[in-house]
Amino acid sequence: MLKQIIAATKLPSEFCASLVGVDLAQFSDWMEGRKPVPSFILPELSSVLGVREMDITASDGVKRPSAETITPAVWYKLRDENLIDRDREMVGLIRKLGFFLGQLQQVRGERLLEYSPLFGTVRNGVDKNLPPSAQGIQAARVFRGASSLQHGQSGIGELIRPYFRKIGLLLVESPLKGSKLEGCCFSVGSSDTLTPCLFANSFGATWFRRNAVLMHELCHAIFDLEDDPVALDFIERSEGFSTQTLLNEARAQAFAQEALVPKTVLVQFTNKFGVKWSNLSANDIGRLIAETHVEQKLLLKAALDAGFITDEQRAGYEAISCSSEVKAYSTHALNTREYLKLRAEESPKWIGEYRNTDIGTRSLRVPVRYIDEVIKALNDGIITTGKAAEMAMMEKQTFVKRFRNLIQSPESA
Repeated sequence: MLKQIIAATKLPSEFCASLVGVDLAQFSDWMEGRKPVPSFILPELSSVLGVREMDITASDGVKRPSAETITPAVWYKLRDENLIDRDREMVGLIRKLGFFLGQLQQVRGERLLEYSPLFGTVRNGVDKNLPPSAQGIQAARVFRGASSLQHGQSGIGELIRPYFRKIGLLLVESPLKGSKLEGCCFSVGSSDTLTPCLFANSFGATWFRRNAVLMHELCHAIFDLEDDPVALDFIERSEGFSTQTLLNEARAQAFAQEALVPKTVLVQFTNKFGVKWSNLSANDIGRLIAETHVEQKLLLKAALDAGFITDEQRAGYEAISCSSEVKAYSTHALNTREYLKLRAEESPKWIGEYRNTDIGTRSLRVPVRYIDEVIKALNDGIITTGKAAEMAMMEKQTFVKRFRNLIQSPESA
């Protein structure tokens, strides 16, 4: 059955072998039924594939359902023609990370489920009879109030990542070069430890743009995951959507804008900086981007909806280049080299390359907070260095070399 399940996921067998740390020949023996899958591999394989262990190990003499019946719908939706192998493999890597996240929470004796009542509060606070965009706006206002992220009526881009992790969501921002996928949302973990995951493709996407992507995916997690195993959002795609998907997208777009840059925030900065919307300069736009934590296009769309500018003015302001002005106000606009030069140091918790996995030919940028928690569990004596490296999805030597200055006793590691 393993062979049929792998075929249903459309994941290359070579990738699946590297994902669980065995050579292709050994994995092929499992797929063909020549050798049984080792019991210690089953929980991880079950979590990554999203099937029960018994479905992987069922003997030929037992009547079994088809792979199409037992394989989660998430993998069938990932057959979308706009997706490529590296997209599906990224999902596989994230599902592996979700498995280790569950293990980490178990050894630390914690299970973060604060997102569940929050999601319920937001859903219950929305009038389902309203048009999708109006639902999104209403949901964003409930979210800002229930999450306490609206204090100060300022941009919340600096706060959303730690907040998402605090309430128990898995947040992954990793580059997917050559992919049409901008973001997606799906659940990870075993059946008893399912966790919503928000993913943003960081390749070529600014921090300001990813703020909107993450909020967009959060809306999908709140409203759509119960009925749809995965929400896929593409950089450019104008056709092929079902009516329900279009409605969900309209709600998510409105939610992201209202959550990140509501009219109250624009009013706050208009008064604070004496902004003249009728005559914005590059410096004005750059400062507003830095303060609201959203990209230029979304900022101006919000200003248009708030009645501060006209369509004609928005078109003119969108044509203004203000990248240097944004850099003057926010370090989030700097590239890696510029940031490190500013700090005059190399922090392994910040540098993306230090958090890249080395599984097969694919790479995943493991979240900073997750690495922090793994190292904390190691320093607390809860897990060994070998297990910490495994949870970080790295070779032991690589893990120790990269994070030696964060490990309390690296010489004994």
